[in-house]
Amino acid sequence: MLLDNIALFLTIIEKGSLTAAGREMGLSPTTVSERLAALEAHYGVVLLNRTTRAISLTEEGRTLMEGARGLLDSVSELRPASAWAPRPSPAAFALVRRATWAAMPCHVPSPNSSVCTPPSR
Repeated sequence: MLLDNIALFLTIIEKGSLTAAGREMGLSPTTVSERLAALEAHYGVVLLNRTTRAISLTEEGRTLMEGARGLLDSVSELRPASAWAPRPSPAAFALVRRATWAAMPCHVPSPNSSVCTPPSR
């Protein structure tokens, strides 16, 4: 989550506002604000001076920005291609499980039992 928050911080700087960064990343303004606050709490510093009209980097924010770009580039090179592949949803797994289970021949020992065992060969 820390790297995600750092990426969000860089997007805020790039876009010039928390709202624009949220739109870019598909996050609500509240989530953007909370994640920025979590990043600031993690480092124990204020990273951005915020007003209702503008944001500006603090010295600590500038230091983080300078190091963060290289860090995120390095991390993205380390991740295997499969890490970026879309993951099936839990619903998709459930469908596959049901289809696999339905296709299995089984023997139910009694009408009241929920245990299904493969028939003996």
